Amino acid sequence: MGFGVYITTGTSLKRLSTEITAWLVEVRVEMELSKPTRFALRFEDDICNGSFAVSGSGELKQDEKLGIFVIGENDALDCLVYGPVTKVKSNSQLGGPGSWIEIHGEDRRVEMGRVGVQAKYTGLASAAAAGILGAYQFTPNTQDTLIEYDGKKKQLSQRGSDLTFLEEIARKNNMEFWISYEVTGSAQTGILTLTETANLRTSPERNQAGGVPQAPVLAAPPDRTLAVNPPRRECPGVNKFEAKIDYEKPVAAKGFTFDAAGDKAVIDQIVQAAETLDPTRPVPVGGVVREAIIPPKVDPEEAFLAKEAIVFEQSWFVEVDASTTFEQAGFVIRPHQIVEFTHLDERLSGSYQVMKALHVITASDHFTDFTAHTNGLGGAG
Repeated sequence: MGFGVYITTGTSLKRLSTEITAWLVEVRVEMELSKPTRFALRFEDDICNGSFAVSGSGELKQDEKLGIFVIGENDALDCLVYGPVTKVKSNSQLGGPGSWIEIHGEDRRVEMGRVGVQAKYTGLASAAAAGILGAYQFTPNTQDTLIEYDGKKKQLSQRGSDLTFLEEIARKNNMEFWISYEVTGSAQTGILTLTETANLRTSPERNQAGGVPQAPVLAAPPDRTLAVNPPRRECPGVNKFEAKIDYEKPVAAKGFTFDAAGDKAVIDQIVQAAETLDPTRPVPVGGVVREAIIPPKVDPEEAFLAKEAIVFEQSWFVEVDASTTFEQAGFVIRPHQIVEFTHLDERLSGSYQVMKALHVITASDHFTDFTAHTNGLGGAG
């Protein structure tokens, strides 16, 4: 087929049969920071030998694991997503011609959200996360969290699915949770090995041990450069570049004081000590004992994470929407990557972090629409 994509079915990573791929019209893969990667395969369909050619295929049944790989130079494969079929949409026309079917799925994070669990853990939340991820046959790549849980005064409790629990750990520690892939083998041999790494880390990578939160410094590798308006006879890296700058955002983080000594001491906490209660508040209700809620006390680690969350979020004040193709870019664009835009004015040239990407692959091309952000002007970072 003309698609620059390699699709596998099952845990053995067997290539999807040509009887099915011959009907393939479009492949869509949606990626976003800390969210599941979702995919959709759209096929034409028709009645052959008394039944529909694609709709009845066992290779595309519920929960069947599909892998979508981009074919690069020397038949090297880059995995966009690997996970189970979760939904099917179809349209059957009278007589067969004009019928179609869409196969939808997402990465294997979905398997972690199917069972509710009640449990308590001790030690670091990152260690608890690594244990859960390993149980699902992921390769854990976790960054140490700050708070040590003892099961008594400080409790780390799970009451929900493993997926919800891991997302909560990531959110409370200002980290991201995503799946990345490493492929060995090639499209030519058809013998593949896929390593699924579950990442629970800060992104961009930053050190959380200090007492003063820092906005991350972005630095793109040399092979992640996208030219916007290059000189004549040089190929552009993108077809569209739209930028939005929020000049107010960098000064919107207020309500705390940094500890210059760097010893994690809290000068002004995010959560202040409670004021003396006014006996007239809350409004009394006859026969009911009513007391004002006192804000909780926080330890230095919790205060640091609260401050870091504000600094980190408010630092991203430049956002761009761009479009390109796999051939133009020369690499697969995906969230968490640091890319560099060149041949722009001094304000906007520099390194950006990719936030989300939409890949649409047809028989004619591999299109990518993506959003990126940065935390500085004139060098971005």
